[in-house]
Amino acid sequence: MKLFRDIFCPFVLSVFAAAGLQPSFASAQTPYVLNAGGFDADAYVSWPVVIAQQKGFFAKEGIQLRAIRTDKAMMGLLAEDLEVVNTGVSGALLAGEKGANLGIVYVLTDRPAEYMVLRKPLTTLRELEGEIIGVNQVASTMLLFLKKHLQRNGLDLSKVTFRALGGSRERLASLLAGQTGATLLSMPYAFRAQQAALKIVASPQNWDKLPWSVIVFRRTWAEANRNIVVKYLRAFYQATLWLYDPGNFNEAARVVAPLARLDEDTIRWGLRSAIDNKVFNAAKPDVEALQALAGWFAAEGMLAKSFNVAPLVDTQYYELAVVR
Repeated sequence: MKLFRDIFCPFVLSVFAAAGLQPSFASAQTPYVLNAGGFDADAYVSWPVVIAQQKGFFAKEGIQLRAIRTDKAMMGLLAEDLEVVNTGVSGALLAGEKGANLGIVYVLTDRPAEYMVLRKPLTTLRELEGEIIGVNQVASTMLLFLKKHLQRNGLDLSKVTFRALGGSRERLASLLAGQTGATLLSMPYAFRAQQAALKIVASPQNWDKLPWSVIVFRRTWAEANRNIVVKYLRAFYQATLWLYDPGNFNEAARVVAPLARLDEDTIRWGLRSAIDNKVFNAAKPDVEALQALAGWFAAEGMLAKSFNVAPLVDTQYYELAVVR
């Protein structure tokens, strides 16, 4: 697939290997090659990155993104094989709590693009008492958000069982087989669930607005390459604004669909939902929101203790890239 080749380049980490394909964009001068992890095109959080690459926002800033597919992005960052990663906020806060010298420079999404789906014939949250609810893993941000939502809607958590089942593919299969009563599904699988006439009872608009996924640089690298970080964020910000322009919707769907390896109907449904629900963030990182999240994670046992997140959040690059 040409577009897929355009984004992902060959790249091998010293601690793990993953293959990608060469981007087509290049400026007149040799672009700066930025090694990145966690920006998988089939994940909705990466769609602004896909747009930034394919529509030339990175090229305009003289940057070539060399991205790899990996679930060990934070490991690569800490091992200094990567300069920048997209990661769940829990991973960034956990690394920060342990003293990692990182900088959260951007909040990619400030609410999860996840959908709560019920098995047939269930139609309401109240019917989940006595049921098993599938989650990705027991200690996860997803589980905390889900518990909070269920409690807010009057469900007694002592009357449900949470079971770790893995990714959306596995959780949907369990739901369709009637083995679980409910789960959260990412956009493509939520679309399939809807096509199977399963009931969607919560969508992105129902979740609390809190940092969900973040862009993190190695702090020492960022300080030594300040201009590159600013250029990167400027391109990313411009791509996000481009995505939110209604006139670009059809083109965005055409660009994203082949890279995400999903059919266009699924992409259009997911992209429309993400745009309507303002899933992609364009604001400066909110230190107070991240601090509140750290406190919540500590109270729930996901962090050993709460800590001062202010040194971990670096807003100067956003201010230089956007507030000009």
